Amino acid sequence: MKRITPIAIFLIVLIAAGGSFVYFLEVPGGASTQVSASYNSTALIVLYANAQGWNYNSSHPNPTIYEKTHVLLEFKVIEQDNLPHTLTINPGPNESASSAIISVDIPAVTGTVVWANWSFSNSGVYTYWCEVHPETMVGLLIINSSQNSSVSANNSSADAPSAAGINCNCTFPISLEEQMLNGIHEEI
Repeated sequence: MKRITPIAIFLIVLIAAGGSFVYFLEVPGGASTQVSASYNSTALIVLYANAQGWNYNSSHPNPTIYEKTHVLLEFKVIEQDNLPHTLTINPGPNESASSAIISVDIPAVTGTVVWANWSFSNSGVYTYWCEVHPETMVGLLIINSSQNSSVSANNSSADAPSAAGINCNCTFPISLEEQMLNGIHEEI
């Protein structure tokens, strides 16, 4: 009987250690990376996941994000409200999970960080949204291949859209294209 106790303790410790190992492999906020086509530079885009809107606590929730083709966009998504979310991106101005090029789950644990990386080789309008909260968590991602029609977010141009609410090295097109896009999304 005394011999069973050490064996039982050993088995319990072994099971607990194995369970911990599996948990840390699947820990919420673990790196979730999806990389696409080649890229020339990188840009960090920080989004806060809140059911009331991406970056809801900022002055510009659901920001329209501008970037160039062949830039690796590093999306850093931070859970903010203890609700489940996804970061889903697809081509076009509407949400469509069937054509999604990125879809990552964001665990419902405040402070959890999830990463998703993507480089766009084609210019155009893309939509990013949460599949759980598609009415309130939706924004546009405008990819522009032209390098001449953009200014850095760090420039203080009165014509440039505000970058408040996003933390990225984004570029903002100042062109006829932007004027046309104003009709698509009034937060530009």
